Amino acid sequence: MMKRTLTLLLALLMVFLACSLASCNKQADNPDADTTSPSNSSDNENDGSGDDYDLSRFDGIDLGDVTEVHILSRGHERHRNEITCEDSSDEILHSIYVRQLTIEEKLGIKLINDKVEETDEHGGRGELPVLVNSGDTTYSIYASSYYGSSNFAVSGLFTDLYDVPNLDTNRSYWSSYFTEKSQIGNSLYMITGDAAISATRFLFVTFFNKQLINDYGIEDPFALVQNKEWTYDKMFSIVKDIYVDTNNNGEKDAEDTFGLGLNNYLGVDAYTSAFDLMCVRINEEKKAELSVDVNKYSDATNKLYTLFWQTDGVLNKQDPDNLAKIFSENRLVFSQSWLYNVESIEMRNMKNGYGIIPYPLYNSDQEDYYTFGHDQITIFAVPKTCVHTDAAGAVLELMAAASKSTVINQYYEIALKYRYAPDPTSSAMLDLIRDNFLLDTGWVYCENLELVSRMLRTLIENKSNNFASYYAKYSESFEQAIDKLNTDFGFPEG
Repeated sequence: MMKRTLTLLLALLMVFLACSLASCNKQADNPDADTTSPSNSSDNENDGSGDDYDLSRFDGIDLGDVTEVHILSRGHERHRNEITCEDSSDEILHSIYVRQLTIEEKLGIKLINDKVEETDEHGGRGELPVLVNSGDTTYSIYASSYYGSSNFAVSGLFTDLYDVPNLDTNRSYWSSYFTEKSQIGNSLYMITGDAAISATRFLFVTFFNKQLINDYGIEDPFALVQNKEWTYDKMFSIVKDIYVDTNNNGEKDAEDTFGLGLNNYLGVDAYTSAFDLMCVRINEEKKAELSVDVNKYSDATNKLYTLFWQTDGVLNKQDPDNLAKIFSENRLVFSQSWLYNVESIEMRNMKNGYGIIPYPLYNSDQEDYYTFGHDQITIFAVPKTCVHTDAAGAVLELMAAASKSTVINQYYEIALKYRYAPDPTSSAMLDLIRDNFLLDTGWVYCENLELVSRMLRTLIENKSNNFASYYAKYSESFEQAIDKLNTDFGFPEG
């Protein structure tokens, strides 16, 4: 898996532009498991479908008297324009608008997208249960975060997507990897893939300031990654002593210069994937089961406790937006945050060039670099009260198929060519980052599983490094929660 070389950079860039999260995912916790199933395969050679992205195949779909398809989605500023939007001179927004027009014209319908503002980023969580439980049939599609939606799958508010007409989960633009990690039992209630730009935006990466790398005489980060030398220990040795009291106030604060900037909860979460710290897996029976390596978790907790709380060269407790600002002001050599930061005004206007690489390896024995996808990644579902499932399926299918030529390609124009066109190495690194997205089932069903996936975050936020004691205290409740989750999805108790 580490056979990528810099001589393949141009080829990798070509692959990156054509590839999507839907078709490029790895699994590290269960490498021998079959990543496909008869009902969910990304291999279309035998399904007679032809080109997944040939939109002419939608010309014959007849939705009868359906003239409007209503969608319930998020109104938060980070997500409100992901599904539909007004036309705009902004390249990404314009591409989303073009996709919307394509859907409406091909299917002869109008998309009505109600964007719900809530106190958090999981819009629709308060509204959907009320609507479905009251028998309201307004909405055909629900689009929100996987964190905020999984409980609705558990509680039976969604339709089994395998029963939705015009929806083909075999297609390469749907993430078979997400399906594998989220499907418990024989029914599928949530999907994601090319239709969700958030599936790329909210991948966690490591940015580095090229000028500061030169100023501090640091080894080329690209070469470290390519040579499999970008380990946690290597990163720590580089950043631990880089600190300058830039504002000369005699205090260590966010106005100073640091070797590394990160967030002490989202940034911790990202290390669960980077270090391949899995906690819940789906077994061959499609049941969830606890899968925690206590010794490895304990060691990782110690490493991160030192990084976050005992290292002069680290600035923590910063939200992603503030990290983008500080990084753009050339006061962070490295910044670990989500890829969405490249869209910020600060980083678009940054004078110093920057590069992008994955989070570090746990150690040199780890097989590959792995990437965390934040729980704000959008999933799509069909409420069980939907009366026109054929229309819901057609819209979702066309939205995903049309995304490659519209939203996906335009997003890469912005994320890559605006800043990375002169730097094919960063482009290749982004390909590696997306290719190695690693998701744990514990994150998908976090709220149903006593927050088991947040064990590391909980300890670091509370400035504790005693993982063994924490796990001993809560492991029984984790097991009970998993048993209940399996039961809720139709497995017998016990």
